[in-house]
Amino acid sequence: MRPVTCLVLLAAAGGCAGGTEPSRTQRVIAILADDNYVWAQREPELVAKKLVKMQRGVFPWLRGTPAVYWRDATDPGVRAPTAFGDVASSRVLLVGDPHPENIGTFRAASGELYFHWNDFDGAGYGPYGIDVRRLAAGMILATGATDAEAGELAREVGAGYAAEIARLAAGGALEPLAAGVDALLDGELAKARRNGDRGDPLDKVAPVEGGARSVAFGDLEAVADDGVIEDRQLPAGVDGVAAIDAAIDAWNHPELGATKLRLRKIGAGVSSYAALRYFAILEGPTPSPADDRIIELKETRDGVIVRGQPRLAAAEWDSPGARAVDAQHRLHGRADGDPLLGSARAGGLSLKIRDRAAYQRGLDAEDLAELPADRRLVLARRFGALLASAHGGARTADGIPGHAAIAPLLAGREASFAEEIRALALADVAQVRADDEALRGDDLGALVAAGGADSP
Repeated sequence: MRPVTCLVLLAAAGGCAGGTEPSRTQRVIAILADDNYVWAQREPELVAKKLVKMQRGVFPWLRGTPAVYWRDATDPGVRAPTAFGDVASSRVLLVGDPHPENIGTFRAASGELYFHWNDFDGAGYGPYGIDVRRLAAGMILATGATDAEAGELAREVGAGYAAEIARLAAGGALEPLAAGVDALLDGELAKARRNGDRGDPLDKVAPVEGGARSVAFGDLEAVADDGVIEDRQLPAGVDGVAAIDAAIDAWNHPELGATKLRLRKIGAGVSSYAALRYFAILEGPTPSPADDRIIELKETRDGVIVRGQPRLAAAEWDSPGARAVDAQHRLHGRADGDPLLGSARAGGLSLKIRDRAAYQRGLDAEDLAELPADRRLVLARRFGALLASAHGGARTADGIPGHAAIAPLLAGREASFAEEIRALALADVAQVRADDEALRGDDLGALVAAGGADSP
């Protein structure tokens, strides 16, 4: 077990008494303590399980440490600055955590199926290049790329990004990531189309028995050997029922009927593992369970906070949930990708509400890792273009299209930009691996609890 000297001071004030510089391990633990402080006050056992889940491998570690990444990427002297940025390009609307498992299928109101980013918990304004680096590093770690392949993957992310920004700046229309790119994506779209509104997760969450639905309380998947809860359903409780009902009233979708069932879900995500997640089963157009609908109500917190950058929270978004919803609409370039998407406040909670029908599917790192190297390179380029579409199509904090802020910086220097992304992503990957290795096998829950004991 590593010492936790000065961690309380680190968490509260960012340094140790007497001018002593904190070690890298102390820095990481202090940031994690800060990031998980509210959840740890409410349910410390869930935070401990989240931290164990993060320690399963280097990609789960990356997924669980976006706060560490953003602190590193924006604190002076911790990460190398980009040569392709200026003030305007540091005010771009960002996805916040654009790793490959945060890409999934959506269905527009027209019935069109497409891929786009599906996690906007960390969305906010900041330097566009930090999002690109995060995607490139995530692509390397999600695929388990060899050292020889890693640099090429990152370069393709950068090249795809730069090419798409140039296309948008030349007047090109936003294009979703859809069929014809790779057999893996085509297969996911086909499954989403086949599943439609029915089946898993609705029938798994609340199967039909005797002509009526009832919640399958308990563990839908066995608790893992490391003690992490994988998929558990619990009664929502008095506070949960009140929050669900208040949020649904405020959400106000009159085409859906009464709330039939309510429950709490535990086990999803890595960074958001300890967030409150509620599911609600709603009556469809008829009393038959065949047309019931299922929605998720997820606790949403403040997003990307970049020191010295404008967030305009009070002016733009009245809650974290509203920010996440607005960011999805803007970064997708369309408001019809999830007709049920919304947000609501319930007591002290900010909840994002979304459809959880079976047509929604996310990419799996294990599937990406099984692809041959040439197909992974194609996807890296297309994922880079997807991120550019999000940044370039959304308006910045200054109210201009993202591509207008970014394109002049990349014009004629696209290859140099891709090379910079390669170098910076490889450095990011090396740091993630070093952090993961330094804390592998430690009781991270105890260290973080000690680090956050007196945090404000």
